[in-house]
Amino acid sequence: MSLSKQQSAQILFQFDASFEVSYVNYYRGNELADPQLIVTLERDGERQSFAFMHPHFNDVDRNLISAQGLAISSVKLSPFGQNQIEVSDLKDSLVYFTARVVKNITPTA
Repeated sequence: MSLSKQQSAQILFQFDASFEVSYVNYYRGNELADPQLIVTLERDGERQSFAFMHPHFNDVDRNLISAQGLAISSVKLSPFGQNQIEVSDLKDSLVYFTARVVKNITPTA
């Protein structure tokens, strides 16, 4: 029995072009802490912030600022593999970066 490479995706969060990326910061508290990428999106008075653990990216802050809408998806590349998080552009589905875990860290009122 052979296994073919499968990919399934589930969109966790979706932000249209009216949301702007207002803050991007890479953070590592110390050598023992997991690296995090913090991203905040804003529209009018609404704000959403996310922390991505173990991000893999290249020049992500410059690319995210020019995004025309974002989708945060959970992607499974194979039946036996772990899910990974992909952050992509809604307009052309370009994947900006992948991460192991995402947390919505938006403060609640």
